[in-house]
Amino acid sequence: MSTIIDYWNDRARRGYDQQPGQDPARDLWAKRIGPLVADAVGPGARVLDSGCGTGFLARILAAEGHLVTGQDASPGMLAVAAERGSAEGLDVRWLTGVADEPPAGPFDVVVTRNVLWTLPDAQRAVDSWAEVLRPGGLLVVSDGRWNAADVGDSATEQRFGASYSDAAPTLPMGFDFAGCAALVGRAGFVDRTDRTALFDTAPYPSAPGFFLLSARSPWR
Repeated sequence: MSTIIDYWNDRARRGYDQQPGQDPARDLWAKRIGPLVADAVGPGARVLDSGCGTGFLARILAAEGHLVTGQDASPGMLAVAAERGSAEGLDVRWLTGVADEPPAGPFDVVVTRNVLWTLPDAQRAVDSWAEVLRPGGLLVVSDGRWNAADVGDSATEQRFGASYSDAAPTLPMGFDFAGCAALVGRAGFVDRTDRTALFDTAPYPSAPGFFLLSARSPWR
């Protein structure tokens, strides 16, 4: 695990936010995620961005006026997130932690992007998000088949391969909508909806299987 954390700590300051799907696609994401959250739960929502990385979704939603907590296992990613959030004048709570051990809720919304593929027990993470969401709360998941993606950077691919060589056999390394919907259903979520069509332009041109799923925590 420490080797993987070291990899993401290093990636945080090696052009991570300049790659496709990050800063080049920020406006694309903001125009989709902002209205999706606002329409579902209204203004000033309590939001958890699980596996927030450099705070991509956390900062978009904080700029919309939501009360955002960003959590990630990589201190290096969180350091960049905090710097960028501060530079943008945003008040976000940044916490170190793994996806399947979220901070205590309740949250109105949990968003997570490109995280499921990294988890040895993705079901446990989805179950934990259900526990910290309020009844009727919104879950938004984005992921893809990253095991089939073309990174286009041989040095990054080599570092990734070396860092994940031991863990890779235990990880999914990619998800499609059907696989994610099954996880979410087993966790008790309802109103599972494919939101992928919101993106008329692909945010990750080199990654097949990109999807965006939304679901509701059951009214317990």
